[in-house]
Amino acid sequence: MKTSHYIPLLATSFVAGIAFTAMSCSDEWDNHYDNEGVQTVTDAPSLLEQVKADPELTPFLRVLQTVESGKQQSTTGALAHYSDIIASPQVMTLWAPVITDAQADSIIAVFQADKAAGRKSEDNRAATQFIQNHIALYGRSVSSETNDTVRMLNGKYMHLLPTSLNDVDFTAHNIIASNGVMYKLAHNEMFYPNVREYMALTEGLDSVSAFFEGFDIDDLNESASVEQGIVDGKIVYADSVLTRSNQLQDLLRAYFNREDSTYLFLAPNNTVWEKEYVDYAPLFHYVDRVENRDSVADLNARMAIVRGRVFNRNLQKGDSIRNTSYINMSGYYGLNVWWNPTESGGILYGLDSASCSNGIVYTDTEGRIDPSLTFKQARYILGNDNSHRITPQLTENNQKVPRVTITPRSVIDSITYNGTFYDFHELQNSSYVEVAPIDYGTTGQSYRNSAIYFTLPNTFSNTYYNVYLVTVPAFANASGYDESQIRPTRFKVSYNQRRESSRKESDATSDPNDDIEFDKNDSRVSPDASETHVNGSNYFQTSGDQIDLICIDRARLVTMSGYNVFGTVSSTQRYLIETDIRATDLTKNNQTNVLRINRIIYVPFATKEEADAYQLDITDLSKDNLFNLKEYRE
Repeated sequence: MKTSHYIPLLATSFVAGIAFTAMSCSDEWDNHYDNEGVQTVTDAPSLLEQVKADPELTPFLRVLQTVESGKQQSTTGALAHYSDIIASPQVMTLWAPVITDAQADSIIAVFQADKAAGRKSEDNRAATQFIQNHIALYGRSVSSETNDTVRMLNGKYMHLLPTSLNDVDFTAHNIIASNGVMYKLAHNEMFYPNVREYMALTEGLDSVSAFFEGFDIDDLNESASVEQGIVDGKIVYADSVLTRSNQLQDLLRAYFNREDSTYLFLAPNNTVWEKEYVDYAPLFHYVDRVENRDSVADLNARMAIVRGRVFNRNLQKGDSIRNTSYINMSGYYGLNVWWNPTESGGILYGLDSASCSNGIVYTDTEGRIDPSLTFKQARYILGNDNSHRITPQLTENNQKVPRVTITPRSVIDSITYNGTFYDFHELQNSSYVEVAPIDYGTTGQSYRNSAIYFTLPNTFSNTYYNVYLVTVPAFANASGYDESQIRPTRFKVSYNQRRESSRKESDATSDPNDDIEFDKNDSRVSPDASETHVNGSNYFQTSGDQIDLICIDRARLVTMSGYNVFGTVSSTQRYLIETDIRATDLTKNNQTNVLRINRIIYVPFATKEEADAYQLDITDLSKDNLFNLKEYRE
């Protein structure tokens, strides 16, 4: 893979199969910070003076005197150069490499180019890829038994042995200075980028790299900074220490700039990035109440590209690996894939790869992440999840009152009823809600029937949805039923969607269930005669003595997105499920007006044809073809 952003001195191909054990912190390098065995001498030359005394280090000295560190000098306020840093009282270890004048010139040219481009001094590649790659905090001496791991200023871990650092030999060692220890290296240390650095340095990964970089925030670490005084009522710092955070990395559990982790990242190249952005952008059309909706849509479309591409090697089991979001979010956004890069069929098979200091980057040139396995999965909400459930209301004595009672029930494992054995394990959950009408003493159909609203979170615009209802019989809870309730339930379903713009309060109807955020009238769903559990042309019906999976809406086109991974967006789909039982059927125990709802399942499709052709069977709830069906939890 061609790279174009490395310092020319360090330009090289990556070495496949870097021994990560040598780069780990298994021996806890920070336990050695007490400088045991290091004898600094107060009147000895400083590290800077030791460098100046060696003619072979003159090219290296020129780099130190030219490259700025990002820290201010306490006397002048000007930016300190790295030559000033190694002359300061701070105790450190310097591995000074022998380089040529041409190599020094190339590094200085990179520093000047980055500075002219506005790159911060602490991010200048001449500093992070070269100088900081040769300096560590605290003094480190070696003996014949040394076998240690050292963390450099840029965070890289290097293997320290009696005669070498990361396989680069010393030509002189344990050179005592007043502020630390110096070694002389035969040549420079190689710079191995971490995953974040690799993306920034590699041609063709500009888009994904810029997306991650856009979330970098540097905050002043006041407790670690050195105060100089107060000017105009504000604290001025002689030495400002910045702490970097990144919300995107937090959301993905992808700490790509940490050297003590081991990741696999399936990085989309620019071509895949552009194609997937075009594909995903239509999924995020928002109503006009969302602030900066265009920028929110753009952000979520790009987030959809990277989500599901991050894997942690520490969580690998055999040839199967899960993405970091799957592990840390209790099953949400599940992506558990066969990944073996050497065998055909694995998600990484045949892709170019590069070993980094904290993992491996595979470059995706094809778009191998199926959105139906990551952000665009089939979902379900549980009946007892009251955050997506609305209780219908009535007007009684000029007051709004609940129309129904909603009672959570637990599900037993199994029961034998009327000589038949019933197994409820396929529910995959141990609860449901029982919805029953309340009698306020007034006669009328509205008091005879149950009703409940469900809103569907995180749906996408320009997407077709099949929506399924899972109901249970009364004896799914052995102690919560009587014989009269083990009857079928006839019900109707209505659909409503959020409006493009809110209606005024004055437009609200007298209906106590009217929500001005939604259209005024619910749209009745007409069941397809080919579906099971259909009663006539307008009604659905449960069996009464089985777990029922009922398709209550097929190929419903959603025009507004209710999805936002970076904040809250209200649901744009709402379903009203309402029994429609005749009084005579209730009296004769032909039907029951109680709804027993385990969950609502909603499955997205790109086209109407796909939605119409899709079939979901009750036995599928526990089988592999719905392996990625996840409860909504975000």
